[in-house]
Amino acid sequence: MVLKTFKIDWKDGEKAEIEYEDDLTFGELENIINQSIDLTDVAKPKVNIPVYRRNILTKVITKAPFRTGDINIINGLKSKVTKKIISEVMKDYPLMQFLEDWMVTFVGTPQTTNTPMESTSTSPKPSVGTNTK
Repeated sequence: MVLKTFKIDWKDGEKAEIEYEDDLTFGELENIINQSIDLTDVAKPKVNIPVYRRNILTKVITKAPFRTGDINIINGLKSKVTKKIISEVMKDYPLMQFLEDWMVTFVGTPQTTNTPMESTSTSPKPSVGTNTK
């Protein structure tokens, strides 16, 4: 895990630093994804992107000009501020990557599901004429 930082425009044109963790534990990430995806109908999974984004921001931001770890604070930020934070943080947490990881677990990899088949003949070899003694 690495702590990454970037600056945002805060209040009255003031710059503020945001610090976040670029990697979560397996369990933390699984929990966030589990809260964000409804697999009731596996053929039509429902992804709740707002829940995913809020949960990631709440979990990974470690330093900010606002109280961290509180979803209500995240919800109350100005849209321009939140958009900047999301655009930086989500570089390390693209939902599509994690969904692909989940689907590989469910359906396998293309290599395992589309392996080329090598055919073998079960017919006896043709004889080359008759054998007389």
